[in-house]
Amino acid sequence: MSMSKDRSRQLAALAGKYIQRQGTDVSEREAQGLISSLLDSWKRQMGDRDGVMSRPDGSQLRHDELRVPKLPVSDRSVHTRQDPPKNVSSAHLADHAIQNYHNLMRGFDEMVVSDDRESLRIHLSAEFVMIRALIEAASLAVWILGPEDSDTRVARAMRFRHTELNFSKKLAIRFADLIGDGAESEANAQVEFVDGQIQDLRLIADRAEITWGKVRPSANPGLIAEEAGSYVPGLGPALTYWYWSTASSIAHGEPENISQLSDVRFVGVDVRDEPVAHMEPSLVTIWNHLQVAHTIIEAAHMLWNKRAASPSRSGEA
Repeated sequence: MSMSKDRSRQLAALAGKYIQRQGTDVSEREAQGLISSLLDSWKRQMGDRDGVMSRPDGSQLRHDELRVPKLPVSDRSVHTRQDPPKNVSSAHLADHAIQNYHNLMRGFDEMVVSDDRESLRIHLSAEFVMIRALIEAASLAVWILGPEDSDTRVARAMRFRHTELNFSKKLAIRFADLIGDGAESEANAQVEFVDGQIQDLRLIADRAEITWGKVRPSANPGLIAEEAGSYVPGLGPALTYWYWSTASSIAHGEPENISQLSDVRFVGVDVRDEPVAHMEPSLVTIWNHLQVAHTIIEAAHMLWNKRAASPSRSGEA
């Protein structure tokens, strides 16, 4: 039995509209304006950032950096004589994460803003691939810079590197399994190299007076986002984790999670007169997540300025 004319007209009026939307405080048109304003503000304030951020002698970050020794060749693993672990200090990793955020934002800005900066070109789900990465980069910087004590900052940087090295080792082993005969020697060499870097990292931690038990636990993006949230005013661990997880679900196109965590746009009816809806993020959802990423990177810059302040500016002896 076909639907009534009144019902048909009601559904026709809904075509193209969101029947579920995460956030109702602003309209889609208003959200578009807010996204444009945020991108223009970022471009004016931070878009031209380039180069290494300073950490003067006497600052907390410089102190953290000097705690991490460079191993002489004679002390390195036999597999890392010419290539010791790099980017181990809190300053190096936080600086890299902040730079990565701004590189991603340049790409995001180019992706969605027209050449004359008069309109947006939104691709809905596509933006969340970059938004997830933006939240992860900003959260990593905050997670490393947030703790007041040097031991925790130094340990977190090493913990992140240890997690990366373990992941590289798993990739090498899996690649050898997939490629089959003839790859064993190359895979074994890569595994030995990563094992050598982990061995070097353990020696570096020991000389920096960081217990290995603080370095070994995995530091995945979800955990980093959650713990970073405690240093971001107005967010906190739960909300920071929630925005990271929803951005990740949308970026991966997980239909079950999107139906619960994102938005649903009404399409029309099918040949059986059944309503059809499409799960896709709205401009409001994009705005909410992008605003969170921007809030986190602002916290990262504030923390960097605090940790990189010279003693005369920070009041330290």
